[in-house]
Formats: sequence, C-alpha cells, structure tokens
Amino acid sequence: MMTIDEMGKRALEASLKKEKIFLAYPILLLTMLIAVFVLAILDKAHDWVIFGAISVPIYLTIGLMGSLSVFIHRLYYHELKGETIDYKEIFKASMNRMWNGVFLALPLILMHVILWLMMGLFYLLQGIPYAGPIVAVLFSMLPFAFMMIMTVLPLFAFFILFYGSTFFAFDLKVDLDCLRENPLTLLKHFAIATFPLMMGAAGLGIIYWATMELFGVTNNIVALSLQRIFLLAPFSFYLTPFVLFFFHFGLESYRHFYKKG
Repeated sequence: MMTIDEMGKRALEASLKKEKIFLAYPILLLTMLIAVFVLAILDKAHDWVIFGAISVPIYLTIGLMGSLSVFIHRLYYHELKGETIDYKEIFKASMNRMWNGVFLALPLILMHVILWLMMGLFYLLQGIPYAGPIVAVLFSMLPFAFMMIMTVLPLFAFFILFYGSTFFAFDLKVDLDCLRENPLTLLKHFAIATFPLMMGAAGLGIIYWATMELFGVTNNIVALSLQRIFLLAPFSFYLTPFVLFFFHFGLESYRHFYKKG
C-alpha cells in the first residue's frame, strides 16, 4: 500500500502535465464567465434576489467540475496503468458518464430554489402589519436553518466531487464501507486534497481583490464585467493545477481504500 506522501507526489506530477492543464482550463474559465455574467445581471438588484441567485454559479460550477472529474479520473486511471493515453478516444468513451457529473448540480439547484422561495415567504410574513414583527421574532430560527442548509449543500457537493466522482466516472456501485470504517482517514485525504486548492484560490483571490481595489472600474457595469473577464482568465489558468490535484488525489484515495495502491 502506498503512503500518503507517495500518493501526493504521484498526484502532483500528474497535475502539472501541460496537456491536462490546457484541457481543464477552458472548463474553469467557463465557470468564471458564468459568475461574471450572473454578477452583471444582479447589478443593483434587490438583496433577496441577489441572495438567491448568487449561489447559482456555485452549483453550475459543481456540475461542470463533476463532468470534468469524470474525464480527469479516466485519464489518470490509464496513466496509473502505464498505458498510452489517447485523449480523443478516452473523451469519446467518457461522454455518457460525464453527464452524471452535470446532473449532480440539478438537485442542488432545485433544493436551493425551494429554500430561497421559503425565505421569500418569510420576508412576506414579516411585512404583515402588527403580526409581522411577532412572526419574525417567534420563527427567527427558520431563516437561520434555511441559510445553514444553503451553506452546507455546496460543501456536501464538494465532498461528493472528491469521494463520489470516482464511482460515477467508472459506473461503480457506491460503497460507503471506508466512510464507516475509516472516517478520519478519509477526511484526512479530503483535507490533503482540499488544502492546496483553498490556499491557491485564496492567494489568487487576494491578488484579484487588490487589483480590483486599485484599478477596478466602478462606474460602468459593462467595463467592470470585461475587466473581471480579463483578470479571471489568468486566475483560472493558475488555479487549474490545484483543481487537477484535487481530482487526482481523489482517485488515489479510492485506490488506497479499495485497490490497495
């Protein structure tokens, strides 16, 4: 059985291959463009509308990343077996399974919309004369619960991307034995895969924020959106290896529990 250091080294080497970076980069860039488009639409929108719609790019990103994970897992699987990689053939063979990743976003969006509408109903009840403040006080735990669920949903989906994407990449029967028997080890693997991604995103995010603070256009939404696109293009490119490492280490984790290296 391989050690975690060996698993990490192998996943890192695979994540720095330029062919994979240029294959995955357009998907990440597309997710950034979706976010820019949604932000442009929500400019000067009502707070409730912004709160509900701002998560849509997150769920769409999860769906696109789920689709990408299928292709990446299947590429990495052939790499680990030492086989010659034919990107075109592997992509054609992966098409049907890639839809599984896209469908990952649909139940999340549906759940988010339901919670969003329920919060909208709570807003309306608050506006009822005299009774509204009473409802707001007595049932204040409801919006708290709604917001907690809306926060946990993307985190849960992110964990599925790490642990579950291997299963739907190869049409495997979902087996939760390792989650029951070795929860701490699995969480450690998840943390190892996630930490570089979070640090990379945080570092690039700080650079993006500082650039926008110093040179951002604020008086024209079209110019602002274009500026965001030009900045997010390199942002996505430099983030791509971190995303690839996340997926590669996910397959390494699966092999650790089920294939023994």
